[in-house]
Amino acid sequence: MADLFITYQNALRKFGEPQDGFRLPFATLDSFRSHIPDSFLDFMSLHSAGKWLEGYFQFCNPDEYKSVLALVLDGDRDLKPERTHALGFSAFGELVAWNEDYKVVEINMLYGRVHCPELFSPEPDMDPKITLGIVIGSVDAESYDTPDERGKPMFKRLLLAHGELNVGQIYAPKLHPALGGPITVDNLRPAAALAAMTIAAQATCFTLYNSATASVAAVREVGAE
Repeated sequence: MADLFITYQNALRKFGEPQDGFRLPFATLDSFRSHIPDSFLDFMSLHSAGKWLEGYFQFCNPDEYKSVLALVLDGDRDLKPERTHALGFSAFGELVAWNEDYKVVEINMLYGRVHCPELFSPEPDMDPKITLGIVIGSVDAESYDTPDERGKPMFKRLLLAHGELNVGQIYAPKLHPALGGPITVDNLRPAAALAAMTIAAQATCFTLYNSATASVAAVREVGAE
């Protein structure tokens, strides 16, 4: 543990070992050297791609979610899918990814929102391992507890109704909001994450938001223009 970057050491003290997951193959991790910060890959080489906080957040194999990123970002002038790599996701499928040009990208599959702070407020002097380490150490943030249509967090209610998610699952809509489904606890249930994200990526248009402003303003649609 002493060899890990300090933010990962702190995250392990805070959240414990990722649970119920699997170790990513060394060949997979090595294939992402120079594409994802080594500090994260070193962490994943020692710990499983499992879940934290009863499934509030979990890690994933970047290779398995390339197709989702391709659907969401295809043709985008800034956030190129081939340079964006999934690292993990929240209980609601908010995907956390690393972009080789603009660092952290977060994609909300329920609301169709994309956040990439570096696009609007670049910090060129910030070491990428610090940027990503801060994100990994903050996966218990309230922002990952997607609110329902009335603005009320849903995680604890879904945990009570359906139990803890398995690795590779999220709370996904029976009918996606883009197709007319409500964003309510009653419309969500445990589902395979990759399949649910694929449906969401095909069902809705995604909008890039500038989270550097107090109002978190919508900027443009994501993908091909």
